[in-house]
Amino acid sequence: MITIVIVGGGYAGVICANRLRSSLSHVEAASVRIRLVNPEEHFYERIRFHEVAAGTRDTAAIPLVDMLHPDVQLTIGTAVQIDPAKRVVDVREASGGLSTHPYDKLVYAVGSGDSTDRVRGAREFTYAIADPHSATAAAGAIAAAGTGQRVVVVGGGFTGVETAAEVAEQNPKLRVTLATSGPLVSPMRARARRSITKRLHRLGVEIEDRSFVSSVTQGALHFVDESTMEFDVCLWTAGFSVPDLARDSGLACDEVGRLRVDEHLRSIDAPDVLGAGDAVRLPEQYGHHLRMGCAAALPLGGAAADVLLALLRRRSLPIASVGFLVQCISIGRRDGYVQFVKSNDTATPFALSGSPGARFKEMICAMTVDGPRKERSKPGAYWAPKGPKPLPHRELTSA
Repeated sequence: MITIVIVGGGYAGVICANRLRSSLSHVEAASVRIRLVNPEEHFYERIRFHEVAAGTRDTAAIPLVDMLHPDVQLTIGTAVQIDPAKRVVDVREASGGLSTHPYDKLVYAVGSGDSTDRVRGAREFTYAIADPHSATAAAGAIAAAGTGQRVVVVGGGFTGVETAAEVAEQNPKLRVTLATSGPLVSPMRARARRSITKRLHRLGVEIEDRSFVSSVTQGALHFVDESTMEFDVCLWTAGFSVPDLARDSGLACDEVGRLRVDEHLRSIDAPDVLGAGDAVRLPEQYGHHLRMGCAAALPLGGAAADVLLALLRRRSLPIASVGFLVQCISIGRRDGYVQFVKSNDTATPFALSGSPGARFKEMICAMTVDGPRKERSKPGAYWAPKGPKPLPHRELTSA
């Protein structure tokens, strides 16, 4: 019996488990066991957390059993240690007990979380939108806020803009401020940023360009330039961090703790460990253009399944090739901006805005759940474009 353990039940982990199992023949399935380890019994639509915080929807949780192929074994617990030499993973289960699970191959798909631990006081005094429970708590705080009270959103990236817009639209009695340390949604072209800024202003969102946050105290942000900003509720969207599991397990990681993998998604020093999703770093030649988020996590999870199938069938290993189609952002429920991009995530001249942009963004959001779920019976149901041509070595050395 070949045992494959997938650590993480997010976008990458779920699609990997489903594509792998649904691709197996009856004969293959009889000799392959797939186990998915996740801290909770739910799959979370992370791209909906800002809607939860604003009070637009009650939850972004879907039971994992409704997302996974029925033959995938589900273990509720947190992986705390991987031993690549012994090929076992230790899991702290929900009951508090520690269990050890052997594997022949392991897929590292632990995803990413918020960055509140990097700033003193941020975890204590703000609500991290990257965390489902914190987003739910934020909804309660916003609902309890009185007329004219100030909700500050920290971070001018995609999540920050979506959060500020959603909160302002759903709670017009509140004063919403977006605090950013640079241009809004900086990966987007200037024309897009100007359009998004105008749309935020129409919703009443104040935009303040500040230095980085140095600390947070009760009711106040403190910035590096020694200025302050008071708030009644603070929502944190400034950056992401990855779990320390790979680093603590002695696996090769980059400077922020992402597992280093080769072009086939295998750990560079433990080839029985594969990686997919936000917590993985591909060689620059193949992954220089990748950004964190479900747009990369889903195809990377599918690619990990493809590599596992090739290993099981003793075939040549495919190279993970992930490209992009769009950069899209919701600005409340009735407005949005969709920038069409090349496979390397650079902008094309084409874009959608207004209600067509909102509808397109909602379609994309639905696909991030429908696609992985359909993979339970139809491998390849979630389609993603191939990535750009690998960078020549000379471009890497001169970058």
